[in-house]
Amino acid sequence: MKFLTPLLTLSTLLFFATSLCAQQLDYRQGELIVQLGADVDAGRWLKAREELRGWQQLGRRQHTYLLRFDFNEYGEEQLRRKLWKDPAVQLVQLNHLLTKRARPDDPRYDDQYSHRNTGQLNGVIGADHNMEAAWDITTGGLTANGDTIVVAVLDDGVDLDHEDFVGNLWRNYDEIPNNGIDDDNNGYIDDYFGYDTEDNDGNPDAGSADDHGTPVAGIIGARGNNGRGVAGMNWSVKLMNIRNGFLSSESEVLQAYSYALEARQRYDETDGAEGAYVVVTNASWGRDRGNADDSPVWCGLYDRLGEAGIINAGATINANINVEEEGDLPTNCSSPYLLGVTNLNARDEKVMNAGFGNISIDLGAYGEETFTTEIGNGYGYFGGTSAATPQVAGAMALLYAAPCQTFAELLAADPAAAALTIREVLLTTVSPNTSLAGITVTGGRLNVGAAMEELMTRCDDCLSPTSFTAEPVAESATSLVVDWKAIESLGNLTLRYRVAGTETWTNIAGATAPYTIEGLPACVSYDLQLLGNCGDKSVETSILTTSTDGCCAIPEDFAVSAFDNQVFLASWTPSLAGNFYRVRYRKQGEEDWTTRTSVQNQLGISGGVEPCTAYEFEFQTDCDTTQTEFGRTMVVISTGCGACLEEDYCIPNDFSNNQEWIRRVDLGGLLVNESGREEDAYRNYGERTSSTFARNAVYPLRLTPGFPGGEGIEGFRVYIDWNQDGFFASSEIVFEGSNEIGESTIADITVPDDAALRQTRMRVMMQFRGVRGSSCGSNGFGEVEDYCLDIAEAAEGCPAPRRLTATYDAAEEVTNISWAASAAAGGDYRVRYRLRGTMDPWTEEDVRGTAMTVGGLNLCGTYEVELASLCGGEPGPARIFYFMDDCTDTDNPLLSAADWTVFPNPATETTQVRLNGSLRVESLTLLSIQGRHLRSAPPSSAASLDLDLRGIVPGIYLLELRANDGRRGVRKLVVR
Repeated sequence: MKFLTPLLTLSTLLFFATSLCAQQLDYRQGELIVQLGADVDAGRWLKAREELRGWQQLGRRQHTYLLRFDFNEYGEEQLRRKLWKDPAVQLVQLNHLLTKRARPDDPRYDDQYSHRNTGQLNGVIGADHNMEAAWDITTGGLTANGDTIVVAVLDDGVDLDHEDFVGNLWRNYDEIPNNGIDDDNNGYIDDYFGYDTEDNDGNPDAGSADDHGTPVAGIIGARGNNGRGVAGMNWSVKLMNIRNGFLSSESEVLQAYSYALEARQRYDETDGAEGAYVVVTNASWGRDRGNADDSPVWCGLYDRLGEAGIINAGATINANINVEEEGDLPTNCSSPYLLGVTNLNARDEKVMNAGFGNISIDLGAYGEETFTTEIGNGYGYFGGTSAATPQVAGAMALLYAAPCQTFAELLAADPAAAALTIREVLLTTVSPNTSLAGITVTGGRLNVGAAMEELMTRCDDCLSPTSFTAEPVAESATSLVVDWKAIESLGNLTLRYRVAGTETWTNIAGATAPYTIEGLPACVSYDLQLLGNCGDKSVETSILTTSTDGCCAIPEDFAVSAFDNQVFLASWTPSLAGNFYRVRYRKQGEEDWTTRTSVQNQLGISGGVEPCTAYEFEFQTDCDTTQTEFGRTMVVISTGCGACLEEDYCIPNDFSNNQEWIRRVDLGGLLVNESGREEDAYRNYGERTSSTFARNAVYPLRLTPGFPGGEGIEGFRVYIDWNQDGFFASSEIVFEGSNEIGESTIADITVPDDAALRQTRMRVMMQFRGVRGSSCGSNGFGEVEDYCLDIAEAAEGCPAPRRLTATYDAAEEVTNISWAASAAAGGDYRVRYRLRGTMDPWTEEDVRGTAMTVGGLNLCGTYEVELASLCGGEPGPARIFYFMDDCTDTDNPLLSAADWTVFPNPATETTQVRLNGSLRVESLTLLSIQGRHLRSAPPSSAASLDLDLRGIVPGIYLLELRANDGRRGVRKLVVR
């Protein structure tokens, strides 16, 4: 709700004018307060007063103003007597100073070291948020426009009966509580105190076990100076409580943020008659090791919140990890309207168990052992990044209450720009902190007093227009529409433009937004700029360059998508100049193109398209008198690769892998993957498989658990979707069992002779002491990993294994050899070895599986090893392996680190892969961290190859290279 300041209590408005420095006088020099008549055009009256340097409206709907002037030129009494004679003025007075109340009378205030650190908790004196300097200016509650500041607290509920929230809880007065009716028609029933997305009702009250939201809310806005408990960052503020719990799904997160967003939008649409003036949200929770690429809707919501004027604070993980490498949500979301926060203690140190990252974590705040409100009308200590984040949210809300006319005008003119101003002020005034240097964006900690003072220094600034844009008018090649937002006190606004690269401007005085410039030539680039002034202060925007439409060009949004049944769909936005469009395509690596033409905005391609095959596409625009070259090359793989990446398999949820995880999966030496704890205890490794698995063949499976310390017994269950229907049936369980303590689990997997061909999905599930439930189980201690298996026809004959590795253990005097399983049926092998270059008899052994140990010999350097598959008890053709003295195979299938380089890494728009020696690129593929194919580059005969990264969302990816000698390498690539 919006609260109005009564005319009869004009003196209470002096609260906004508390002095920044001590003075002997009992009033502020150079300031007067006036009340104008209701019928006076205040804007015109104020601008006509030559003696004024600035002014500030005291209350959005009142006619009361704080006037600023040069007291060296005009005495307060002299100007006051002059204004009394003005018929437009009803009242005029000095701006008297009040007694400072910067230190509240709350009895537990001295326990709140984050506000004022005097050495509590063995802390560093002065290691605090410098709150009292900020409170000297404002203690929160209202903007200078008179809007009631609301902070949305998204958490597990708040103790609505807590004594220290009295007066600071937001209430939806347009809703009658508990009548089962949506009285205000906002789509939510009985949302008097907020909303509960977990139970989908209007009761955000915390339950007996919900002990998180109440401390968070108290940090932001426990009532200050009320003689009770503690003081929040804001003594007066409205706390909108949105209960979404901590076992909620992402959909409930979106619903919670949407409730706050819709309330703000409703407020703006009704000029404050309905809804709420939400300016800040707080999320003291998140998704540990979450990947922003997997949550585009969640991350995109922060931009929508920001565009409505809402700035957001998000907590990082309570673990000492680099979130740029391991992931974290929401802090990895790249929106400028989100601040990522890590945790500090009273000793001015980053807490060990707190995330960090020099891209996603903006600053630190004092959260550890914060004294705040507790559920049950109590008080106590609270910590973690959950306590640090509301310190930042509360600080941002307090800044909105700054008694600053210029900022107030920006709030009204451009809420999104105001939110970014809050962000910029907060981050540029941090106090440097050595424990945060280099591992956070700012390298500093929250300093609210400095931020408030910085914002106040801008009160007399003349702000240039914001949200300045220009673009072609739809369906016009000769017009540009220009838009902007400007504060009310900016006058004499001029829009000017010129042909880019020239000197002469065309000026349009008094232009109002949006403004359309007409009669321009087609396909010409223009510079545009806005000029204006506030009295004697002039401002100008940066020069904006854009072009009129009508260029003969390839559309920027040209894209090709693959659909079922080997169908491609090319799509684009037609241009004004284009008469028709051509798409050409070919199988990657071939020379001849097939060309198709369309006059529409899309083109379907089918017939003759091979399944699971990479195709190159290029585009051309044909105009009246010219045409573009073919360009905008892209590579897309047709469907038909199998169910693994084309079916929507269920995703397990709510597993906890803090104490155990899947450390290694080895299927026949062909699929080998070592990993740590995965985000959300689940990972889809997608296209990691580089080898085929043949029907009827037997492949040994070795599963190894991982632990943070010690060992344990873990149960494993493995599914393979043999019929590729997108569902793991109980009949498709290929293994279930447990490991011995300190050991791996070993089993044989036989590919059925009727298994569907191409890529299918394998799911490996691990749970403490035994897997329970279905393939989509939840609420367990353990981890789940998915892989793709490429199923091929049964092999002809009895082929030998392709790879063999050896290691010599000098201490034990044994050679351990292992090999990748062959496509032969049976799973048995014959191994023979003898001195190289001799006709000595072979030493021979038949082996079940893909590994053996040879005692008393070092087979590396002087021996040759022969390996064959056994089919029906008889060996097939053998393959001979020779090892160098260091036990490396002379036919090593992996590229070494020295064979290739990737630079730059991290990269932005492009990165280059360079191969050493005579190696050349056979294929280069960019994969998501889950293994999903994103982008490819064609084979190249050059020693280096550039990979275009434009359009790739910042994050961590995998780069897979195959060289012309058959070897393969994989590297991590960071895109910024």
